[in-house]
Amino acid sequence: MKLQLIDGWHRAWKLASVWVFGLVTVFPDIYDAIAAMGWMDELPEPAKWSIRGLGALGVVARVLKSRKKPPC
Repeated sequence: MKLQLIDGWHRAWKLASVWVFGLVTVFPDIYDAIAAMGWMDELPEPAKWSIRGLGALGVVARVLKSRKKPPC
């Protein structure tokens, strides 16, 4: 499987999915800011890193595209 950049990759920040994954990536920090105000308990570290990792992988996956297999 060969990976290639999507067409217009340098404009990827305009894609809604990239914004969604970006928000998912910073969610743990937003959550901690709310927790620091005393509104809720702190999110556990493993959960924060899992959310950040999934968000970052989502952005990378969105910017890269895989070669589609020809129909059989």
